[in-house]
Amino acid sequence: MNILNTMRRRTKSIFLMSLMLLSLSSIWPIFSWASDSNKDDPVDTSETVSSEILDGMTFIGELGPKGKPADVKDTFVFEDGNFVSKECEARCKFPARPYFIRHVGNTIEFISETRCPYKDAKIIWRGSVDGKKIKGVYHWRSERWYWTIEKEFWFEGVLVENTTSDIGSQ
Repeated sequence: MNILNTMRRRTKSIFLMSLMLLSLSSIWPIFSWASDSNKDDPVDTSETVSSEILDGMTFIGELGPKGKPADVKDTFVFEDGNFVSKECEARCKFPARPYFIRHVGNTIEFISETRCPYKDAKIIWRGSVDGKKIKGVYHWRSERWYWTIEKEFWFEGVLVENTTSDIGSQ
């Protein structure tokens, strides 16, 4: 009986430590993203809270596992302060989620995190928009109580030109 109680306490301690580490790891990417700029760089790297600058942009492109060729065609959409990969939305119902940006010279860098509503999986997107091109990486993580899978992918695409006449009215 004593061994059983000891095992229960250890399991509970491991579980609580795991929860604490997971909660810290979910916010850590935001801090590391914000601190990776070179302080001696004369380029304006001020962060922007408002994300609407990319709203209305849609990019057609592709993605694939890091270090390998593209294996999926995708559409990346910025709308109403949210970012979504249409392929991820179709495969696992990953919803459009808020994105955050910062300016680095003429490039706009963004970050967004989305979670699958019916699996314990999340994707953290980090990318940049430079003119009419988008590129970046995303980290996919799926957690279960007995294992965790993490994979890194790359993505890139080109801006779909808006052919409607409402561009001049903005």
